Formats: sequence, C-alpha cells, structure tokens
Amino acid sequence: MEEIVYHTNYRLENEYWWFVARNEIVKTLILQKTDIPQGSYVLDIGCGTGGFSEKISHLYNPICLDTSELAIDYCRKRGLKHTYKSTVEEFDFEQYPIKAAIMLDVIEHIENDNAIVKQVYDKLPNGAWFITTVPAYQSLWSRHDEIHKHYRRYNRFEFNNLLRQAGFNIVYSSYFNTLLFAPAVLKRYVDKLTGAEKKNDEPVENVSPLINKIFKGIFLLEKYMIGKIIFPFGLSIISIARKYK
Repeated sequence: MEEIVYHTNYRLENEYWWFVARNEIVKTLILQKTDIPQGSYVLDIGCGTGGFSEKISHLYNPICLDTSELAIDYCRKRGLKHTYKSTVEEFDFEQYPIKAAIMLDVIEHIENDNAIVKQVYDKLPNGAWFITTVPAYQSLWSRHDEIHKHYRRYNRFEFNNLLRQAGFNIVYSSYFNTLLFAPAVLKRYVDKLTGAEKKNDEPVENVSPLINKIFKGIFLLEKYMIGKIIFPFGLSIISIARKYK
C-alpha cells in the first residue's frame, strides 16, 4: 500500500466507523465461533498499523507480521511486543505455538491469492484457525480499490472455494457490512456517474463526526446478529476456517 494509507489508518483506526465496527465484529465472531484459548499466540498477517492486534491484545498474544517497515513501526508505537517485518514464507512459524492466523482485508492486495492461502495452510499447525475478511463484489470496484492497490473483490462462493482448495475447512462464513449496503452502493454509482470518484484520492473517505457516529452505530448493530445468521449480501465477507489434516 502507499505510505499515506498507513499514516491515515494509524490516525483513524481507533475512531473511524468502519475500522471500529469491523474490528469489533471480527473479535465477536472469533469469541463465538472458535475455541482459541485466551493467552494463545495468534498471527496477524498483513497487520498494517496494528489496530486489530491492539484490540485483541487483552485476550490473546498477537504476533504482528507485515512486509512494510512503516507498518511495523506503527505496531511498536501501539506497544505491541511481537512484531516482524517478514513474508509468510520467510516467517518461522515454529518459534511460537500459533493457534490462529488472521488476515483482515489483506488477500485482495496479493496478486496470487491461491499461493498465499496455500502458504498459510502449509505453515499453520494442525487444528489452527484461519480468520479472514475481504471486500465483496467485483461489480463494486472503485477508485478506493485502486488507491489501496487491490487486485480483486470476491463473492462468498468463490472466496470460500479459495480457502477449501488450499485445504481449509469452513466453519462459518457470511457477508457483513450489510445494513449500510444500499446507501454505499448508491453513492458509488452516483460518484461514478458524476465523476466525483475520480477526484477522490483520500485512502479513507472523510465524514463529519455526526455521520461517523451514525455509521458506527448502524454497522455495530451487526455484531448482535452475525454469528446467529448468515447475511446474504454485504460490502465485505468474513470466513472462519480451520486446518484439519
């Protein structure tokens, strides 16, 4: 990603509606759908500036892994102890008893998605969990994807096939960011038609404090529903899988 994305994410991750709600929903699902013991080592692959690792650090021992030195520097600023500038292939998985790997909005950044998912599968110990999120629907491709250097967006069927082909067993999978789906899609199409999209080079769209509060409240409602149901559509996908040989 471009450097400005890391700077922006670090500044906004603890307050911007999308980061706050996504991280809370993912944490909720991990607690609901996995049996990862508290205090376990979990590997946050493509950790970025460490916002999610920081959020779960009272529950688990997160290991921050990223190929960007800037990202790792920000993780250290958060006080995260286990930080590594490394690829999945280079990282020594045997130095920690890792119980789970997490990739939140990372796989879409990697050109060969099959290869990275297979690498994670091969490196994880038997019984380990794999928690992933990706953006949904190629038809929603926008300037935002280009700024963040995405290669693709997914539907749930093809994303879960990607995980299964690597060897993972899907335990739970759903779309999410569903309650804000209609206004988000409408805005994207209006921006394309009016040309407003081409003028937006910000990695995170600016919103007023009031709108941020409203969006955060709406998005956070999903944490009370997801896990109990499977959303049939949404702006993102979450899948929780496990490695069983």
